[in-house]
Amino acid sequence: MGKTDNAGIVPVISEYDKLIEEILELELKLAALAEEIDDLENHICVELRADYDQKVGNLEYQAQAYRLEIARLKRAIELLQAAINRQEAAKYEEVQKKVEQEYKQYEEDLNKKAEDMKRDKEYKERRAKQDKKNEERAEEERKAREEGKNPKGKSSSGKDGESADKEDSSKDKDKKEDEKTSEKNNEDREKAEDAGLGKDSETVHETPKEELKRLYRMIMKKLHPDANPNATEKDKALLLKAQKAYAEGDLETLREIADQLDDTDITEKYSDNPDDIAKLRELRAKLAEKVEILLAHIDEIKNSFPYTEKDFLANEDAVKARQEELAEYNRQCADKIIELQEKILELSKVAEKNEKEAKKRKAKKE
Repeated sequence: MGKTDNAGIVPVISEYDKLIEEILELELKLAALAEEIDDLENHICVELRADYDQKVGNLEYQAQAYRLEIARLKRAIELLQAAINRQEAAKYEEVQKKVEQEYKQYEEDLNKKAEDMKRDKEYKERRAKQDKKNEERAEEERKAREEGKNPKGKSSSGKDGESADKEDSSKDKDKKEDEKTSEKNNEDREKAEDAGLGKDSETVHETPKEELKRLYRMIMKKLHPDANPNATEKDKALLLKAQKAYAEGDLETLREIADQLDDTDITEKYSDNPDDIAKLRELRAKLAEKVEILLAHIDEIKNSFPYTEKDFLANEDAVKARQEELAEYNRQCADKIIELQEKILELSKVAEKNEKEAKKRKAKKE
């Protein structure tokens, strides 16, 4: 680093130090963006879809199913009417098979949508249970920390009126405990700094959701392929495990993964020499490019379904109006289906009559 003389001259930062500083900032930004993308894709958007399905998606699914049934009935009527016009024999069972074949892909798409809706609902329920479990565990850990501290001015047995020697001993013990607590808090702050959360962060007071995000960002900083081009197979396996744990809110697994990571500093990998400086320039350029790509991806997610429905879902009046609109549409579709079914029944009778007459004509000729 550059030096400052007594005249207050601004220190000159070497290119090496500047590159290291910029790369560390980019790595933190990449980790934060990777965490945001995973949170959006595997948690927020999944819950938004489940919420959307619960409020209006099920009604839209019913409307889609009705439209498919109406289309199939109309096609069946078309085939029956054509056969009748040609005075040909036509059985509804055969017509139905043909229609089912023609609309097979639509049926499969509808079934896939139903499976997706079910999966999103199950995820939302499963994630809610895991979040509750994390909160309960955090409360247990908090109580354990509090119970591990002795009240000041008392001995470990909690009795008052002890001798002066014991009081002094108790004070010394409290002082040591305070020193340990202070040291632990300093360690926590250092870990938070490493994870890009700032010097004022105190991880002992963070919520399970905050710890989940902090650990995941730290893991992304170490394992994300954009920030770690020389990742080993072990690194890739840990990354996949971390992504799954983060999506499921599995805090314990993220803690285990974070403990396994290599803490080698970038200054240990690159030295202040021309060759390494050239490598650092190249690394900085790659990281900056990846940051732009991830920012564009986040923008794409936020401008696509289901994220675009976030404000709508929070508007109870808008949701209610849409529900009423879809409910009315579905009632009309149900009435239309009954009407078409009656038409098919009517045509089926005509087709059956034509078939009998055709058999009679054939018998007379023979």
